[in-house]
Amino acid sequence: MQYLIWRTVIALAGRLPLRVSYALATVAGLAGYYLWPRGRRAMLGNYRRVLPAATASERRAVARRSLVNYCRYLVDFARFPALAPDELVAAVSGEASFRALDGALATGRGAVIVCMHFGNWDLGAGAAAARGYRLAVVAETFADPRLGDLVAGARRRLGMEVIKLESAGPSLFRALRGGGLLALLIDRPVPGKGVKVEFFGEEVEVPEGPARLALRTGARVVATAFPRVDAGRPEVLTLTEFIEPPSNVEGWTTESLTRAIMAAHEGFIRAYPDQWYMFREMWPATGSRVRSRG
Repeated sequence: MQYLIWRTVIALAGRLPLRVSYALATVAGLAGYYLWPRGRRAMLGNYRRVLPAATASERRAVARRSLVNYCRYLVDFARFPALAPDELVAAVSGEASFRALDGALATGRGAVIVCMHFGNWDLGAGAAAARGYRLAVVAETFADPRLGDLVAGARRRLGMEVIKLESAGPSLFRALRGGGLLALLIDRPVPGKGVKVEFFGEEVEVPEGPARLALRTGARVVATAFPRVDAGRPEVLTLTEFIEPPSNVEGWTTESLTRAIMAAHEGFIRAYPDQWYMFREMWPATGSRVRSRG
């Protein structure tokens, strides 16, 4: 079913004017909010932690906007493989971030770009590839392999190397060699398989891969987000936080580096809460408050 929905979105988005596609995305997002009780409950539970001072009505409004923004992201995803490289570059602002990235890559060890399901991360990645960066992304696993092939094909057309999750191993190290970029998503809870850190004041277990890979290779770590800045056009802002090594002699651990990454993304989400697309419970229902560590 997901595959057929994606095929339909791609077919319609390629034929309809952008404003019409966005209008349909708005309708779809609002309908999804009311017709998807499981997702709605998960979102509202997440936003209770993200927006503790907000009223219930305000959190519901943010959740609705999040689903609408996600549907607009799907429209963009369907359309932007047809964009010319200069159009991709023009759609993503943030020259200072790219200059800082160039400086970080001067060591030749590459950079691990750590993202969340936030804003329009594929548009940002496509713009990076269009600028000439050698960028690899790890493909998420879909229940329907046809959908996985569809998404991977769109990303390859944007100039990205797509690495399959099940065979990632050595490919991740190769992607970083010679100053390459490797983009990884970190906001997928992995109970019992990751590293426990504080996120919005509560314990959450997230993948340790980004931190572990950076520690093994010496690659720079860049927490990155691409929030939409124009509701009527696929234009995004580049937000980056370069995770600097600690001043103490012990240096990073997998836990402390992951904690720093998640803290950076906290800031991005606080600034643009309706552009975080977390439609499953991020925190366990019995999540414990963890003591802040230095």
